Amino acid sequence: MAPGDHDKRRYDPLTIVLHWVTALLTLVLWAGAKSLDLVPAGALRADARSLHIVLGIALGALGGGRFVWRLSFGRPLPETGAGLMGLASKAAHAGLYALLAVMVGVGMLLAWTGGDSFFGQFAAPSPDANDRDLARGLQQLHGLIGWLIVALVGVHSGAALVHQYVLRDGLLNRMWPGRRA
Repeated sequence: MAPGDHDKRRYDPLTIVLHWVTALLTLVLWAGAKSLDLVPAGALRADARSLHIVLGIALGALGGGRFVWRLSFGRPLPETGAGLMGLASKAAHAGLYALLAVMVGVGMLLAWTGGDSFFGQFAAPSPDANDRDLARGLQQLHGLIGWLIVALVGVHSGAALVHQYVLRDGLLNRMWPGRRA
């Protein structure tokens, strides 16, 4: 192998950082959403909800930036598999991008319809803060999308582990920080 060839089989450093920051932010948002009801009602819960909304917006911006980077400047890599395995890989990645984008969009609609306030400083304009049916429906959709993301992340992570420890093709090393492919 010529010098530098190992780098051609790895994602570029910014793609790796964006991947893991997205994963961490998604985990923080999931844990925050699942524990929000444990926070005492009142100002503290309102601030926790505000933090969730702000981090959700940050995830949307990060995801958009990551998508643009991947399509324009990120290092293209060889296909991860042919046939059904390659198709499943592409579908899972496209599904994660799509679900995260829809999740952020539904979350923004939810904040808008609920008339949320951001840390008590700025109120999201609401067309009808009293439309509880719409807010409840959006809340249910937001939760459903969250579970779909969890399921797809599980499949994505499981596939990476199968590649690494069963197929032993070193695929995980392509996205792991500081490793060589």
